Amino acid sequence: MQTARRVAFLTHYTELYGANLSLLNLIEGLAPHGIAAHVIAPEGGDLLGALAARGVPTAVLPFEWCVSTKRTPEAVAARVARNVRHLRPLARQVAKWHADLVYSNSSVFNIGALVAVELGLPHVWHLREFGFRDYDLKPDFGPTMARLAFRTADAVVCVSHALSRALFGPNPPAQSRVIYNGVASAATFDARRAAAAALASRVQPFTFVLVGRFRESKGQEVAIRAFARVAERYPNVRLLLVGGAGATGQSDYYDRCVAVARESGAASKIEFWGYVSDPDRAFLTADCALMCSRNEAMGRVTEEAMSACRPVIGFDSGGTSELIAHDRTGQLYRGGADALAGSMARYATAPELAKAHGEAAWLAARERHTTEVYAEQIRGVLAGVDTSCAGH
Repeated sequence: MQTARRVAFLTHYTELYGANLSLLNLIEGLAPHGIAAHVIAPEGGDLLGALAARGVPTAVLPFEWCVSTKRTPEAVAARVARNVRHLRPLARQVAKWHADLVYSNSSVFNIGALVAVELGLPHVWHLREFGFRDYDLKPDFGPTMARLAFRTADAVVCVSHALSRALFGPNPPAQSRVIYNGVASAATFDARRAAAAALASRVQPFTFVLVGRFRESKGQEVAIRAFARVAERYPNVRLLLVGGAGATGQSDYYDRCVAVARESGAASKIEFWGYVSDPDRAFLTADCALMCSRNEAMGRVTEEAMSACRPVIGFDSGGTSELIAHDRTGQLYRGGADALAGSMARYATAPELAKAHGEAAWLAARERHTTEVYAEQIRGVLAGVDTSCAGH
């Protein structure tokens, strides 16, 4: 059995958010193991610049998702027809790179599996989304067929046990593994801890932060309403909302959140930062992070906050429940704004407790979520896939 040395990654978008940030971490982590990455994206965007800076070969070739929010027979047929046309150019590019393996970086497209079949290459499918629960995405041929398709991969990676259970129930494929994302190198973890220690004595309002694109599923409105309740009782607090609406966000929802903040009575204590390329700056500015999404397959920003020695208050569901140890590295809550406000008030009135939980969060995250740990686990997956008979 030979281990893949040239991997063709397919990614479904080119913004620098969760799945692509994790892809960058993975590519960086695999390089010291002699595994060379090549990336196909369906359009231009920031990801391509980040890959170019790392010397990673890229190609922009269109392909279609196999999910949608409004599934119709006509739209499904059109997507299938377009992917039939896209298949050969994709396969030619992968063959040109002499790749040993095709790696699909998301569950929302299936053309990676088709390219692998076309070239006689093994295929790894990295599943990062619930789909319907988190993004209201419906598989073109239904959830049963989607699960069957995932099982055809030579290896399947799920980003949390919650996602594995949601997709496969109690009987996941034998070739599947749960591997949490890596979010930073061990050296970066250490640097963030040092930066947090340098800020430990600063004097500022107790600051909460929520990082993420403005989508109703991310819960910014709930955070604003909860914060207003806290600010009414404890005035020395602040809330940072970091993220934009953008083309793939929800501009109407963003506007509604701004209006709710304005009407909450706490508008002077709420800051809308927009998109920032370095969320660690936001986490270090804050004292505690919020994860209000009720359907997070993993929640990369939860671990990014923990890497900056910040405790996280998260809704008790999905991957969030796996990442936060309640009353040790953060708090888990169930319910709406009132429940969240109760957890926020606990830290706002006991900042030393927040610091202690943040330190415990850093220790847990450094053990579990460094780029090195992440890449080593994925390298193990690749080593278990036989590429000795791969055709080119």
